[in-house]
Amino acid sequence: MHLEQLNLSYLISEDRIVLKIGFSLAEHEEIKKEIQVFLTRRMLKKMWPTLMEAISAHMRINRPEAAFASDELVEMERENALNAMRDGGNFDQAYDDVQRESVHGTKPLLLDRIQFHLKLNEAFWIQFFPQEGGTIDLKLETPLLHGFCKLLIDAEKSSDWDLQLTLPSSEQLHIPAHRLN
Repeated sequence: MHLEQLNLSYLISEDRIVLKIGFSLAEHEEIKKEIQVFLTRRMLKKMWPTLMEAISAHMRINRPEAAFASDELVEMERENALNAMRDGGNFDQAYDDVQRESVHGTKPLLLDRIQFHLKLNEAFWIQFFPQEGGTIDLKLETPLLHGFCKLLIDAEKSSDWDLQLTLPSSEQLHIPAHRLN
């Protein structure tokens, strides 16, 4: 499976944020697929602090020298990651769902829980557990992870849920991560 696009947008009719994961099959790049997942306000409110803790822990595991970095250095790394995505041509492109076949039908999956997995020298792993069963695994390299967080912040702002999602400062990077249930 080859991840091609991520999209997060607020659906006012559902009062939910929908995450669209567009991908192609590794052996058949021309076959476009899509998974859609609903994020409720309650789930996002619980998920965000844990996501920030997990990102911080992932950074400490994979870049121990950055664990004590100043706010400016952390922000610079974040900006560099977002700029790299913009320069790569994918961040500002509209999500292409015209030729994508939904893996699970027309209605997005509603989540029961989310887990984050952190491993040395591996991408940040988010595991979604839909109520319908099974799992959806999303592995994000650092630039894409920062982009995902920005998309979450933007989608929450458009929802008017008033969760005031923010990225952590370097002082907040030293809280141990835990599982989100």
